[in-house]
Parts: sequence; C-alpha cells; structure tokens
Amino acid sequence: MKAKIRKKAEKAAVLFSALLITGMSAGCAGMRQPTDDVSPEAVYAEDKNADFFVYEDTVYVNAQDIEWIQAMQLTAGEQEGEIKRTGVTEDFQDWDATVLDEGTVIYESDASGVLLADEGDELVPYLKYVEG
Repeated sequence: MKAKIRKKAEKAAVLFSALLITGMSAGCAGMRQPTDDVSPEAVYAEDKNADFFVYEDTVYVNAQDIEWIQAMQLTAGEQEGEIKRTGVTEDFQDWDATVLDEGTVIYESDASGVLLADEGDELVPYLKYVEG
C-alpha cells in the first residue's frame, strides 16, 4: 500500500515539475531584457519615418510630442556636436540623422538621456532610445 502511494506521489511530483518548468519557460519567452544595443538600422527598419540621429553609437529619437518630456522644461548645456549627414537610411555613423538638417547643433540638457537639437526658433528634445 505504501509503495502505491509513493509511486503516485513520485508521478505527481514529476508531473508538477514538468508543468512548472513548462510554465516558467512559456512565461519568460515573451520577456525581453532591456539593452542599450539597438542599432539605428533596426530602428529605421521598424519605422521608415523615424526622426532620429546617432551619437556615440546610440540612437536619439525626437521626443517633442512626449508629455513627460514637455513638462520638464529642459535647458541647454554644453554643445555636444552637430549633424554631419542627413537623410541617412543605412550604414549610420555618429552625427548621422534621418530628418535633422546638416549643421544642426546638438546640446546636452539638464536631463539624463535627453539631448537638444537647435532648430533655430526652438530646442527640440531627443531621447536616448533604449529597447526594453
């Protein structure tokens, strides 16, 4: 009698373990770890109308329509550089942009991960693009 109970308990434990492992695997399959390694080519492939530039091998996307960025009232700091090429769609290098004009000056801001593009009459915020 004890042997039958033990075998049933072992089968139940094996079944439970298999279900637990399967459930955990399925649950984690949809999770993506945040990464800083988002290529500009991947961003452009996802949205052919994306307005971004590349600085220090990092994509910065136009964030002027994001409410929490608008609420920050950012101020410009030191000049970081300027756009060298515009209309770029592949083989992105630092200071390449999809929309910003050549010569557009880029400034640091008082917010981490936000740079400001000098569009003449306004400073347009560009947010560091991090996948995750």
